[in-house]
Amino acid sequence: MLKSLALAASSALVLSLPALAETPQAAAERLDAFLDRFEGLDPGYAVVIVTPDEIVMNRATGVRNITTGAPMTADTPMYIASQTKAYMGLLSAVLDERGILSLDSTIAEHWPGIVMPEGVDPAEWTMRDLLSHQVPITVDEIVELEAYVTRVEPADYPALIERYAQIRDAGFDYGNLGYNIYGAILETVTGRMWQDWLADEIFAPLALNRTSARTSDYAPAELAWNHTWLAEDQAWLDVAPKTDAMMQSAGGMMTTPLDMAQWLQIQLRGEAPDGSGISDSALATALAPAAETHQEDGRNAYEQSCSHYSLGWNLCEMNGNALYIHGGGYTGARSMMAFSPDLGIGIAAFSNSDNMTGWVVSRTIDMYLQFLTDDPEADVREQQRPDFYPRQVERLQNYIANRTAEARADEAWGGWSWSPTEDDLSDFVGAFETDVSYFNAEFGVRDGVLNMWMGDHHLVLEPAQADLFGARNVPYDVPEAVRFTRDANGRVTGFGFRGHEFARAE
Repeated sequence: MLKSLALAASSALVLSLPALAETPQAAAERLDAFLDRFEGLDPGYAVVIVTPDEIVMNRATGVRNITTGAPMTADTPMYIASQTKAYMGLLSAVLDERGILSLDSTIAEHWPGIVMPEGVDPAEWTMRDLLSHQVPITVDEIVELEAYVTRVEPADYPALIERYAQIRDAGFDYGNLGYNIYGAILETVTGRMWQDWLADEIFAPLALNRTSARTSDYAPAELAWNHTWLAEDQAWLDVAPKTDAMMQSAGGMMTTPLDMAQWLQIQLRGEAPDGSGISDSALATALAPAAETHQEDGRNAYEQSCSHYSLGWNLCEMNGNALYIHGGGYTGARSMMAFSPDLGIGIAAFSNSDNMTGWVVSRTIDMYLQFLTDDPEADVREQQRPDFYPRQVERLQNYIANRTAEARADEAWGGWSWSPTEDDLSDFVGAFETDVSYFNAEFGVRDGVLNMWMGDHHLVLEPAQADLFGARNVPYDVPEAVRFTRDANGRVTGFGFRGHEFARAE
């Protein structure tokens, strides 16, 4: 029923498009001047705006890597995090039409015997439910592993779900888990990884030639590296691109502004290129409302009235115009894409830092739409927001500094009074195991500092008191306790971390 309503609404929009207060080009020129007034959009920032047949803005400023100084361009691949969901949503609609993986098939059909928390019947929940964030469970361990540690084999999903799943309140609840499970089921059914399906059925047919779900498809120097601001050092820290093992079906893609322009134009046209094998109906299915979000009050990441979620898009409304939108965020990167079939435009913004640039990315989308529709608040916000941004940055930096200082002041750390020698640190070097092999860890010493690796996840350990360290991925993280244990002979035998107990591998 929801799909039928969406298709009917889409047809009505084609018949009666609203008049624009500004042309897309004039609004883009105004946005260009607006962005010129911002200070601190370092290291790099890019914006692309399209109509169905034209690129009306193609702006790329700054650098893609603060260390090398290589420039940001419209052809620079950037990590887009959760926007991956929209591409996976279209893939799911294509595979549904071809009879490869039905959107209406259930979890139980693909994983017979799977055990979920009491009250959650896997025979009642479908692939469509997974992709629209409606299955009422959480499995934080799977989400953490897929995004930060390593690839989880699909065959291991049922056991991890049985062990760690928690029931949550019914209804829409945005997260990564549904897409992670869908990707695992897709590989279970077909024997092919989700990355390969995307490459063959979405990227290649749509001629997205600089888009990939594997960072290894690019030379590192080509990529936009993520960056985070170290306030106390007044410097940027560059964050290496994710490894292939950390690129996951809920957030695991690189694309360029130019490829994004093409992607948005396809959404606006409602049709894929001839010969692509992607039908108009598959595009419509991916955009059709699948879940009610009840976010009409604008209390969401987009600060828009959003009523539904499709297969990878938030369905919102701005000044009476339909708006499809999705953002993405990760350590050192923020991005967002949106298109309005009513207004006939698409827009995307990319930042390779996380120093309140998520706020600017969102305001970039919002301001362009306000300019285009002559929103009565546009003039005031156009003047206020560039001036307000430095205060936003300062507020964020103060928050981070205070949060970190408060955490470090906790008495449990013992005043960070322990100063072990490199010989002392050698006691902790080696491999450690837990009963879930994905969490196995290895320790080594670099430049007099103890380091920890869990899969591809790297943590630096700061000594606090004897056998207790604070682990951080980036310097401003709140330290997490790593507490080692010893036997009667003083040999380090294990440690505890994030609720897991580890034993030294023999």
